[in-house]
Amino acid sequence: MKYLVLLLIVLAGIWWIRQQRKPDQPSSKKSGPQVMVPCAHCGTHVPEDDAIRGSHGLYCSAAHRDSHEG
Repeated sequence: MKYLVLLLIVLAGIWWIRQQRKPDQPSSKKSGPQVMVPCAHCGTHVPEDDAIRGSHGLYCSAAHRDSHEG
């Protein structure tokens, strides 16, 4: 019986040490693939969240938005 208790204590110690050594996983709001959209000026695909919105569509940069919209 005392060996069983000792084994449980050792296993609990190993588990606790492993839990302490794990690096924190960064939490990500998004999981899975991102939606890609083409730039209305040059056609380059960029993630929808990074795209610059303009009156004529989505752009890969502010410079393309400005040059395409005048």
